[in-house]
Order: sequence, then C-alpha cells, then structure tokens
Amino acid sequence: MNNSKPYAGRGAPGEIGRSVTEGDLTSPQFYVAPPGLVAAVNVAQELGMPLLLTGEPGCGKSQLARSVAWEFDWGDPLTFTVKSDTQGRELFYSYDTLGRFHSAHITDQPDNPYRFLHLNAMGKAIWRALGRDNVLQDDKKIETCMGQVSFDAPHSVVLIDEIDKAPREVPNDILNEIDEMGFEIPELPTHPKFSLKKNTLEQSAAIKPLQKPFVIITSNRERELPEAFLRRCVYYHLDLPPFRKTVENKNTDYSVTIEDIIKMRLGVDISPSDENMINNQKSVWSGSVSFFAYLRKLRLQKIPSTAELLSWQWLLHNRHSHQTNLHHAKVEDIEDFLSSAKVTLFKHMEDQKRADNLYEKWLASNN
Repeated sequence: MNNSKPYAGRGAPGEIGRSVTEGDLTSPQFYVAPPGLVAAVNVAQELGMPLLLTGEPGCGKSQLARSVAWEFDWGDPLTFTVKSDTQGRELFYSYDTLGRFHSAHITDQPDNPYRFLHLNAMGKAIWRALGRDNVLQDDKKIETCMGQVSFDAPHSVVLIDEIDKAPREVPNDILNEIDEMGFEIPELPTHPKFSLKKNTLEQSAAIKPLQKPFVIITSNRERELPEAFLRRCVYYHLDLPPFRKTVENKNTDYSVTIEDIIKMRLGVDISPSDENMINNQKSVWSGSVSFFAYLRKLRLQKIPSTAELLSWQWLLHNRHSHQTNLHHAKVEDIEDFLSSAKVTLFKHMEDQKRADNLYEKWLASNN
C-alpha cells in the first residue's frame, strides 16, 4: 500500500499541566512510537504486507492501529479480536446458517440468504477498498448488505488482535486470503469472490491501483506462529520503553522513554533533578516511576505493564498535587500512594501480600 507521506508516530502532545481525562491514556493523539516501530510501519506499508507485532500485554501493540489511522485520517481501525474458537473465515465474515435454516423451515419466510451475512474487519476493509461497483460486479443482490460498510474513503487500518489465541490452523488457513487480499462467500448462491489483487491486475495502467488496507496483527506469543505465516509479514517486537536514566547520552532505537510517554499522556514533565533525589524525597511522579521500575526487576507472579503504570498515575494525577513530596506528604497521602499501587500494579494475590514489604525495600534502596 502506497501512501504519500510516511508514518511519523509522534502524535500531537498536549500542554504540560493540562486537564487530563481517562481517554488521554489511550488516545491516538498522544501515542508516541520508537524509531524502529516507525520504520517497521513504513516498510509494511511500502511492501503492502501485514505488520506482525509482538510484545508483552499492555505495552501498546493494539494502540498502534489507532495511531496509524489517526495520523493518516483514515477513521477508526476495523478491529477483529481473535478467540480460542475463531475460524479463519471469521476475520472476513460470519454467516448465520442456523438462522437461515430456522427462517426458511420454521417460520416459512421466503429464503433470503443475504440477510444472514455479517462482514467482519477484513471483509469490510476489502469491500471499502474495492468500492461499491466492484463489490456488486458478481452479484447485484449484495447491495442489500451495503449498509455494513462505509464507502466514503478507500483506506482502512485493520487490527487482528491476539492471533496467537487462535487454533493453530487459523494462521495457515488465511495465508492465501492475506496474499490475495480477498475472500469468497460460498454460502451465497453466486459464490461471489472479492479480491484486491484480481481487480488491480484487471485495471488499466491509467487507473489508480486499489488501496490495500494496512493490516496490523498482534501476538502475545502464547503460541508460536507457523513459519509460512511469518514469511508473509513484516515483524517487529515492541519492548517496554526504557527509563530516561538508562538512555541518557545514548542514541538507541528506544529513544522514546517511559518519561516521554508520561509527558504525552498525562501532561507531566518529570524533572531530571527530581528523579535523582533519594526515593523517600521524590515527588509523586518520579517516585511512582521509580517504584514501577523497581517492581519490574523483581520476580513477581505478574510484572506490571506500561498500561498499568499509566492507570495508577492517572489516579495520582487526580488525587495529588504535582509537587507532592513523599517525604513531607501527609500520612494519608503516603497510605494512598501505596494502597492505590497495590490494586493497579499488583495483579496477583501473592504479590499484593508482599506489597508493603516491597515498598519499604524500595524506599531503602534509593535507586
């Protein structure tokens, strides 16, 4: 898929100290991508291949789709969340065979197979790219299903979320469909086929090629994906962004830091001098980042993610002054700092039981 401008992944940062809403934690306007991820997006766009994105839960994989769609003004992403019983065709469409049988044989209504077709994310994106006339080329009666798709613009971002949860045969089942950017619907009388590659080849050179949807596939690596599927994807692994201290005076792929994300999402600019204070004299902001970093190094049942840090900090943002100092804070403020951390960062009973002790050890570590 060609686009006139490359993806930048820089967002549009809001003002420092602004009023923050819960929506800012996931808004594509405040998404910032590391250079390696930006490069992967642009390579996938230029090659017209899906981008396979791995990384731990809560690191921002799914939010990339919204960022790309927002930056290019392509509307909301079309999302399909994979389940353990997902079938390959369901990425494109679902068909209520039982409903059709009931309608025809139980209620004695006229048989109308088009009533029971529901397009899913990939199906909608392919129809949108083909345009109304091409969709109707093989079967005019499909017009009764047109209300499911907006044909105002040909571009789409498709998010296939958590592909590793699908049965192992699903990635292999959709290989040809991903290559062809097409699918067929055998449940309809005419067995219509929709293919971006087929229609592009049949177009004259004077006609602008059809715009393939940009497909982002995420995986938490709960199950390894087939090699044949991997060959058809551009691949990037999204690590947890580093902390500012670890990248000072370094030019690395992860030039986007945890502190940069906090600045974008929450409008809080953490002072380097503040983060160099000993732990019990840090502000709420540098203290929360430091405590999060400390927990990430431990052997917890469930290590906290970036998304959980931001949720905790949004709560702190609403409850405390930006300048609240852990050393001079009121007792109830310190209790709130820890009690709110327990239920946002600690997601396992055994870890929660250790929270008070870990907090005291963190205060004493002065890192």
